[in-house]
Amino acid sequence: MTVTFPLTEKRDAETLLKHLTSHNLSVPGNCVVSLKVHVAQVSSSHTTALGTARTAW
Repeated sequence: MTVTFPLTEKRDAETLLKHLTSHNLSVPGNCVVSLKVHVAQVSSSHTTALGTARTAW
């Protein structure tokens, strides 16, 4: 499953990685993060954790 996370000045890539870790998702352990200009695409087979992280973002 791949989910898009919007990025802003306050919600940057570093904040996203901390957020994913709080939902038991880690790079490169069980997810992959692809950074674009204003979004990050996160892929993982742990769909429940990824969905919860996206909802909480």
